[in-house]
Amino acid sequence: MKKYETSSEEVIEKRYRHFMFILYPEWENYEEILQDIKGNFKNWAYITHKPESEEKKEHTHVILSLDNPRTIESICKRLEIPTLLCQKIRGLRGACRYLVHKDNEDKIQYDLKDVFVSNSFKDTFFSSFDDLLSETDMLENIYDFIRDHKDCSSIEVEVMLTQFVCSVNYNRVFKRYYNTLVKYIHSVCDK
Repeated sequence: MKKYETSSEEVIEKRYRHFMFILYPEWENYEEILQDIKGNFKNWAYITHKPESEEKKEHTHVILSLDNPRTIESICKRLEIPTLLCQKIRGLRGACRYLVHKDNEDKIQYDLKDVFVSNSFKDTFFSSFDDLLSETDMLENIYDFIRDHKDCSSIEVEVMLTQFVCSVNYNRVFKRYYNTLVKYIHSVCDK
């Protein structure tokens, strides 16, 4: 049986659907890269982390999830970022949780509200955290969301809330308490 060797060029050509990369806010083209991602890609999430002991400066972690696989080199060339700052994601759930350091208590813990997430990626992103929340926690988060948007009209809050509860477990809780939540929205927003 003949043993095949894989050249480095073949390895480089591997294609993936999920990527995580680092951007630095100090870069001249930082805002342009973020705008490019938000305007031209469907599934993304990002957060800016403060420097920690081994890190020297503030940095932004970006998750990019594609419908069609691409090479690391092609995605980096497209976004004009160094390939050293990009890696394939082995587990999308773990990558989503890493953005807020959910499973790494030694690092600064971030709130889910600090993460910017595209509408089409919200279900995937937030469902990565559903196992951590009880029904009571989810309901309290929904009430907090309503109170945070009390300056909006009740109809606007209902529409925004349907996007907020996009994960399966949140949606289940929202449907179960829908009538009560709508009454609460009207009591808070229609003053």
